[in-house]
Order: sequence, then C-alpha cells, then structure tokens
Amino acid sequence: MNAILTILLLTLFVVLHEFGHYISARRSKIAVSEFFVGFGPKLFSFKRNNTEYGLKAILLGGYVKIPGMDENEPVSDYKSDELFHTASWTKKLYIASSGILVNFFLAWIILFSIFAFYGIDQPTLKIATIGDSITDPNDDAPSKKAGLLPGDIIYSFNGSEVQSWEELVSIIEVNPEKNVSIGYIRNSQMYLTTTTLESRIFNNEPTGYLGVSPVLERQTLGLLQAIPATTLIEIDMTKAAIKGIFTLFNPSTLEALLGTYTGEEVPDEVRPLSPIGLAQAGNQIAEGGYVNLFSLLAFVNIFLAVFNSIPLVPLDGGRIVLALYEGITGKKIEDKKLYPIAAVVIFIFVFLGITAFYLDITQPIRL
Repeated sequence: MNAILTILLLTLFVVLHEFGHYISARRSKIAVSEFFVGFGPKLFSFKRNNTEYGLKAILLGGYVKIPGMDENEPVSDYKSDELFHTASWTKKLYIASSGILVNFFLAWIILFSIFAFYGIDQPTLKIATIGDSITDPNDDAPSKKAGLLPGDIIYSFNGSEVQSWEELVSIIEVNPEKNVSIGYIRNSQMYLTTTTLESRIFNNEPTGYLGVSPVLERQTLGLLQAIPATTLIEIDMTKAAIKGIFTLFNPSTLEALLGTYTGEEVPDEVRPLSPIGLAQAGNQIAEGGYVNLFSLLAFVNIFLAVFNSIPLVPLDGGRIVLALYEGITGKKIEDKKLYPIAAVVIFIFVFLGITAFYLDITQPIRL
C-alpha cells in the first residue's frame, strides 16, 4: 500500500512540475498543445482552447507539449507569437524555470508542514541499535567488538568530547580502519573502550563505520521557528542532491553501472532509482512512520528540481541557459546545433533509466 502511495505521489509531483510549465506558458500567452497525465497508450482525452488534455495508461508522471520548443518542428494551428521559439528571452526563462520552482516550493511546503505540525526528530548521542542487527543478525560490527550496548551514551571519541550526533559521525567517517577510543556512560557510570573501525565505500570513497544508530528525540517547533528550519533543511537537501548528481554522472559510477550487465554487484549508494526502486524505498521507510516517507518525498522533489536544472538540453536547465544567453548577447543559438548534445544527453538518460529498472527488479534496494 505504501509503495502504491509513493508512486501516486511521485506522479503528482511530476504532473505539478509540468503544471508549472503549463501555467507559465498560458500566462505568457504561449500555446500549449498537449497536457497529459501518464505515458503510453491514451485512455481518454478532450480538447479545449486548442489544448488536448488527457490520461494515459502508465501513471508514472506526465508531460506538457509546447509548440515551437524546437524551432525546426512543424507547427500548425498556432500564430507565430504563440510559439516558444519566437517568445522573448524573459518568457522563455519564466516558462523553463517554472517547473523547477514548483518542485522546490513543494519540498518546502512538505518540510514546513512536518516541522510545524509534527516537529523534528533530533538524533542524540544515546545508542538505539548496534550494528546491522535488523538486516544481518550475525553482523559483527566494530561497535559490538567494543562492547557497546543499546542505551549507552557516547560522550567522547579519541579523547575529545563530542557534543552532537553530527559531530560524532563526522569524526567516525574520516577514520576508516583506525583504532579508536570511545568514552560512554552506562547506568550513570563512565567507561572507556577501544575498537577498530571498518571501512565502507560511500560516494566512491572509504568511510569509517562504527555500527551504531542514535535514539531520536522529538523537538517541536513553532510556526516562526519552522520557517528558517525548513529553509536550512531544504538548502542542505539541495546540496545533497547536487552531490548525488555529480556522483551519478561520475565516470567510475557509469563504469560500475555498466558492470550490472556482466553480473557485478552495484553499491546502493551509487545506483539510480527507478519509480519501482523509489516505491520499494518508500515502502520500507514508511514502516518507520509517514513522517519519514514524506521527508523522502520532499527530497524527491528537490532531486527532481536539481536534476532538471542540469544546464544541458533538452532539460529545463538547458533552456534556462539558452534564454539567459539570448538575454545577455541578443543572439539565439540555432536548435539544430544543439542536436548532438541533446542526443548524447538522451542516450545517457535512457541508459540510466533502463539500468535503474533492471537493478530495481533484479536487486531490490534494502534500506
């Protein structure tokens, strides 16, 4: 059920992204020839004001078609001033950026609603679980070797006091395969133990791993407090999405994904997710509460916004760059000159999409 909910909400977010393009085009008096929910075979449609609206069989998104997006495409039934390529650079910028802004706005609204009406779960230095005991009961994590137990409170690491979970994680991550000392409190008594951290690959780099998860404490926020908190979290998520995009298009990542078809295992942290994988992730995350699911969906909106901001045609970011170039120089770049770039971009995206579906079917993601 939660997997279906995730897919439906993902479809809604994509449709709202396209609706942003639709509204901005209409407001700019630029024609919209089609606005469909879904892809594949058409189920039904109707036409109004020279726009065909409808529903298609595969509910994994939607699209808006604006005549003249390519100046060489054949168009009919539209006046010259209704076409995208004849519009002013400011209208092109407005139309191209509107979908991206909608996704950022949706993410902000979701996060604000969570903070204002639910609160925020803050990680503490109190240990909730040890190792990968849920997915692998036989896991022998460094935390187990150190003798740590759920309920222990970590207060120092390598002789330095730690004040927050984030500070602890940052120290652990930069010490792979290092022997470390850990100060902790158990039953009001202070203890000191040692262990050797494991090294795990994250973003193609060795990262220290102890094997503990924190107890979360809920902190309620007022409406005024929720505004800056939401904005800061959205900025952090945007940075994470940008980092994820660079990781995804890293040559070593693409090489690892090619290994999928020769039977090699692909690390979860570098694999792309198809809607099927996102549904799998949403279903697992929702087991911990719907707040976790909606936090994931907020990040999905941000990732959609960042992904579409890539400055390459045929993505929105490419159209934004072309509009700005036209505004600055007063010159247009002919669409046919961009065909080779668009072809390469589409090829890479098709490869990533097929690989994501293949992985999500043959190697379902486990969080």
